[in-house]
Amino acid sequence: MSVIPVDAAPVCRMLFAALVVVMLPEIVALAAFSSMGVAPQVAESVALGTADMAGNGMAVVCAVVLAFAFVIDAHRRPVCIKLAVALVSTCCFLAAATLKYISYPWLGGFVCFGIAIASIAYLRMYLFKPATVPGQDFFSTIAMSFVLAAFLLISAWIGWQGLTDNTWSSSTKGRLATSNGAVYTYFYDNESWEFQNYCAINGTNVSLPSNLTQDETTAIESACQKSETVWFLQWAAPCALGICNAIVAAVCWVFSKATAALELGGEGDAQHFQKVLKLCASLIVLMLGMMYSAQYVSGADVTVSSALLALGAGSMTSILLFMLLEFGFDRLHESTSQDGMTKNLVAIIKSDWMKALVIGGLNVFVPILVVLDRVRQKVRRCTGLVPASDPNSFTQEGRRIIAELKTWAWCSIFLKIDLLGEIFVSLIVGMKLTNVFFSWLNETLAAAGLPFAVLSALVLGVSLGMFLCPIVPGSAVYLFSGVIFGAQSQLDGSVGFAFGVIASAALSSAAKLMACCLQYGMGYMMGQSVKVQQFVGVDKVPTRAMEQILRQSGLKPDKVAILVAGPDWPTSVLCGILRLNIPQMLMGTMPVILVSIVPQVLVGAFQTLADGTSGVMGMVSSLVTMAAAVVQALAMFFVSYRIMKVIEDDGEALARPRVEHAAVAELTRQEALYTEALHNASEWSNMHCGQKFLAFVSAACLLVAGFALAADFSLTEKFCFRSFSITSSIGSAIAMGGLGGSVANLVMPVGWLALGIALAGFLLHMTLSKWLGRCARSQLGRTPPGQPKGSTIVGKAQMPLMSKRDTE
Repeated sequence: MSVIPVDAAPVCRMLFAALVVVMLPEIVALAAFSSMGVAPQVAESVALGTADMAGNGMAVVCAVVLAFAFVIDAHRRPVCIKLAVALVSTCCFLAAATLKYISYPWLGGFVCFGIAIASIAYLRMYLFKPATVPGQDFFSTIAMSFVLAAFLLISAWIGWQGLTDNTWSSSTKGRLATSNGAVYTYFYDNESWEFQNYCAINGTNVSLPSNLTQDETTAIESACQKSETVWFLQWAAPCALGICNAIVAAVCWVFSKATAALELGGEGDAQHFQKVLKLCASLIVLMLGMMYSAQYVSGADVTVSSALLALGAGSMTSILLFMLLEFGFDRLHESTSQDGMTKNLVAIIKSDWMKALVIGGLNVFVPILVVLDRVRQKVRRCTGLVPASDPNSFTQEGRRIIAELKTWAWCSIFLKIDLLGEIFVSLIVGMKLTNVFFSWLNETLAAAGLPFAVLSALVLGVSLGMFLCPIVPGSAVYLFSGVIFGAQSQLDGSVGFAFGVIASAALSSAAKLMACCLQYGMGYMMGQSVKVQQFVGVDKVPTRAMEQILRQSGLKPDKVAILVAGPDWPTSVLCGILRLNIPQMLMGTMPVILVSIVPQVLVGAFQTLADGTSGVMGMVSSLVTMAAAVVQALAMFFVSYRIMKVIEDDGEALARPRVEHAAVAELTRQEALYTEALHNASEWSNMHCGQKFLAFVSAACLLVAGFALAADFSLTEKFCFRSFSITSSIGSAIAMGGLGGSVANLVMPVGWLALGIALAGFLLHMTLSKWLGRCARSQLGRTPPGQPKGSTIVGKAQMPLMSKRDTE
């Protein structure tokens, strides 16, 4: 790629432009959504039910504005139209974030930060184009601008605290709470209550009056917790923005290294570029880990969960778009065609599993995009961007995508969408039911008044049983243990809170390690089946790379990261299937005590304190929960990078046949005919109309159900499952956060509909799988007249069942 000398686009000019487009939105965020500005006044003005409904309407307007910008090709119009669309979009998003400020106190800062990222993309596309400014210079300058922005924000925040006496103290909390009095009233509108007397805003414990009912107590505690989340984020907003700036600066530094390799032509430089691409892939895994961590912390803090989910999704989308903008499809393909490991990455990206993830991520927006593209083509005809005589219904970009989609193996993709949807629905339902079960058990054990030793034995047994269930997250077990022992330790004559927390952490740690051994045993027994070994891919390079890491002795970082960050049940079961050394496995698992168990136990125990659901303990719980989730996401990032590194260094050796896997290879060879027959039966062009109908409808059902459950999980306004945590009470009124005495009330009408649609999709998926399997088996035993043995007719076309290798 030819570039002009760097002095044609001075670094100082790029730095100034970048600082302007980064700092302006963040100054708006500081002014409107932090305590350094008028955040309390903004919160007071929108602390109305009508404002929240208006925010929903404004969110719809934002979607309409984006659709309008898409159909008119705003990026191809004159500058005045571009600026007008950008201004209207910005105002709509800021208005929506402001109106929804009480429900999503992090949304305003998130929108402003997103505007800054979009402005950086605009600079790269129109002012400092790749054809004129080397990518290394641009991204290193952008990284510098974000570092400077982070320094300015945090410095201003620290200076503001010192000059105005707003350091984190009892007096500061009191002022923040008082200035946000309307927020408390919004969450609990009762003339007889005064939040100063019911919420621990001054750092002291608060005991609610004994004459309050359980429902009233629950409602007050919930109001305190939600309100203090709002004003704590007001106080901490500058620091949060500074941290986000530092993260983006690190990502820009990665891009500067990658684009530097683009300008060089040597073999070593190409290898360097390939390594950077792998680091970019690991960054994407980091964002996926952030989104997974949203589920990880959802049982403890819904606000933190939704913020992590939005941050992960937005960051991953930005990274992918900048990769395509800077490198381009052709250059990526050219740069990755020589390296075996990168070829594997490309193969993963092009796999049916990844395509299923893409379709699942776009979900219900796929048909919307189809309609908008047709409208876009009509607008292009009317405005002269394409000839009026152009007969095509879709745009050039749309036709290119459609041509690509026609080459996809849709039956395989639909079946994988079914599997992913079933796993997602199972995890969501399992998480909700786990909270209900632990809530019931919490109330039952609290009412039983059991001795501490007996309670410990019961909790240990329950924890072990829950660990053996694949859909139960380990974080819920730790949280439950902290709640049980936190409450028990505060009873008169009990062991005391500090000892209760220590005992809970020790008991949870013992349960975790014992569960690892039991899960290992399950995997060991399952691993005696050659079919199970084949299923987990013991003869595949990625699994062998993971095995090589796990077989290391001691506390190697990559080994620890897999054992700590991996899902509890699958990780230990895989260790059993691979016949790893048990003491070494337990040694590598031990750091989970500090990384996950202790933080989650503390969160659960804090919630049982008198000010555990409000005051400083509530804040500490949220921070500890987020810290644990971020550590897990970083561990997933490190694991992905290390696995790719092992495959790069030892991929050839890992791919060699092994004696211990000879049975797996033989089974794969024996099943080759059936596998090929099933593949042929699943070819879209060979399927019957009924099979195509089942494939499409089953995937559509699970996509719709998954979209509804995902939206319910992400939004504070629940419409599928009622908000319910381990510390909630089943017997409390629904309006007070309970279930009205019936577990069935956990699921709302829309939730029952979503689950019914998911069940229908599952049944259709099973029916289709049986049908295709029967077609494949029937064709294996039938040779059509005039065809050589080993050939068959599948569906409507003649398809050979034996590969060239088998016939030679």
